[in-house]
Amino acid sequence: MDSPFSEYLDSGYSPSDAEIPLIKALIQQKLDVIDSIDKEINDLEESLAALKARRKANKIFIRKHQAFIAPIKRLPPDILSTVFLACLPVIECPEAAMTPNHPAVVISQVCRQWRQLAFDTPLLWSRIQLILPLVNCDPYYAPDEADREGEAAAALFNSAIQRLYDATTIWLNRSKGCPLLIFVEATESAAVGFGPPYSKILEDSVLMGLGKLVSLLLSESKRWEQVRFKLAIIGNDSKSQLSRLLFLTPQDVPILRKASIVISPLEVSEAPIVPSVEPEPTNSWYGIAMGTIHGQALRSLTLACPKAATKLKVLQIMPKPGAV
Repeated sequence: MDSPFSEYLDSGYSPSDAEIPLIKALIQQKLDVIDSIDKEINDLEESLAALKARRKANKIFIRKHQAFIAPIKRLPPDILSTVFLACLPVIECPEAAMTPNHPAVVISQVCRQWRQLAFDTPLLWSRIQLILPLVNCDPYYAPDEADREGEAAAALFNSAIQRLYDATTIWLNRSKGCPLLIFVEATESAAVGFGPPYSKILEDSVLMGLGKLVSLLLSESKRWEQVRFKLAIIGNDSKSQLSRLLFLTPQDVPILRKASIVISPLEVSEAPIVPSVEPEPTNSWYGIAMGTIHGQALRSLTLACPKAATKLKVLQIMPKPGAV
């Protein structure tokens, strides 16, 4: 830009007293120009924003009207429900967890018609996945802190159990009379390495919560078609809640055709500690008959029972060859 001081720019020139007012006037002149340019920029930005808003509004208009003529809108309910079922995740994967992000729940929130169809498709809700939280906190608490920390951990566990219980209740109700596929992964180890009273607080909470969920599942055992259990069970089976899943009669599971069961008896050092009670994992599992895997409908059985649980009499619990 032209300036009467161009030859002195970027030099060590010192203006005279008479030149200073002129320099200030030049600066002010350019400041006024910048203000004018800023105003033009603001006007252009406002115009651009208005254009973008109009463009967005038109795109929304198009998208919403295109939805009216989307091919999926013209599918008959039986085909659409089949599409819904194809969206279900494989059991044991994180997406199969019964949460608000489960595909069945998401589908039911798209529109009123889809919601009703989702509720009228009980197979959409027939997969129950329960992966229970593992309680394993820092064991190094002072005695005067043990009660407080134990109660806090128990409260968190109870909250998680209640969410699972509520979700399972919803799934069972919406699945109506459909056969169920159930996956349970849980442990009865309340607090690995703890001693009373901390572990006792957690043990009571864990066993009570497990018992609540197990009772809910057992109430629908006649609908079990496929089960996958990964269970870490305390040796004292009189206290164990998870072992109740295994001691059913054939009449309790009349349509069970596929079972995969992994049992890990907890060692004494791993199991919840109970004063005056000495867990005996080996004796408690000797010769167990496990009625859950009896039954004429059973066609596939996978067992993984480490340690003492390997004493299962597998040949006695399978159907006779002539009955298959």
